[in-house]
Amino acid sequence: MKIALIGQNFDRECGQGVAKYSGELYESLKERREDTKKIELGSSKNPLKTLFNNIFVSLVQTLSLKSRVYHFLMPEVAFPCFVKRPSIVTVYDLIPLILKNERRKSFNLFFKIMLSFVKRADHLIVISKSTERDVIKYLGVPKENISLIYPGVDHNVFFPLKRKKNKKFTVGFLSGFSQRKNAKILLEVAEMLKEEDIVFKIGGKGGSNELKNIKERKGLKNINFIGFIPDKNLNKFYNSLDLFIVPTTYDGFSMPGLESMACGCPIITSNTGALVEVAGSAGITVNPNNAKEIAEAIIKIKSYPNLIKKMRMGSLKHAKTFSWEKCTRKTMEVYEKFLKGPYKR
Repeated sequence: MKIALIGQNFDRECGQGVAKYSGELYESLKERREDTKKIELGSSKNPLKTLFNNIFVSLVQTLSLKSRVYHFLMPEVAFPCFVKRPSIVTVYDLIPLILKNERRKSFNLFFKIMLSFVKRADHLIVISKSTERDVIKYLGVPKENISLIYPGVDHNVFFPLKRKKNKKFTVGFLSGFSQRKNAKILLEVAEMLKEEDIVFKIGGKGGSNELKNIKERKGLKNINFIGFIPDKNLNKFYNSLDLFIVPTTYDGFSMPGLESMACGCPIITSNTGALVEVAGSAGITVNPNNAKEIAEAIIKIKSYPNLIKKMRMGSLKHAKTFSWEKCTRKTMEVYEKFLKGPYKR
């Protein structure tokens, strides 16, 4: 018996959630089943090369591999799922269908075409209830053909350290700088709180020049852009914070949000998409487009040490319900449905 995982990237430390999910799942499955194989297609800054890999290389390499289960780790690489059976596809979100101005129109069209093949897969795995609702609504996939399996967090990598008291209350953000990640709202919040002993640490690679220009124009000294943070430094980063914030307007999940909670960090998240699921009852949810509401939530947490303590404990408890072992076990349960006896469509 053989399990085939097909994805673009399996590098858990490249700073991308899909790659982390793919890498963690593959390594965890490999420990349990030596017959687990991967097809790593790679990605390129050249969109035509990535397109070629996603369609033609994916098809050729998948056709050449005989397996009992084919698991496509993102819709973009799932073109062969209609010829290789049984096929399973992981869907993280449907952002190109829902936020049509977030990506290039050409990518949105490609994604929509790929979804026409994804709908023909034998089973879909989604990473949040929010994505499950979207898949049912936009793709018309029956709920019985969908499994909700949350990503995990490595508690040997992300855990509380002995904290040093910050001179100023420190709020952290870590993500990309696309429009939906909504880092821009934090500059409005920082301006509202410029008279408070609060500093914002903004982590992430690329796309921050516009925000830096706004910072300089407004003379905001309470916001710092610290660039890309390698995985080996993430635990230290999360533990340096008094509060972590995820102001995303829409997302299928939030790996940084979960990792920060595993470090015992209080969290504020948006009340949209899957962010409510990530924070659970441990976090405070806000309207991501309301800077005043975000600022008031920060002040509330800063002003009550007992609330901070309660939120730290809540973050740790909630994060413990997520693990890669649990994610892998539930994924194996999906595989087992197709591994018992000969496959029949």
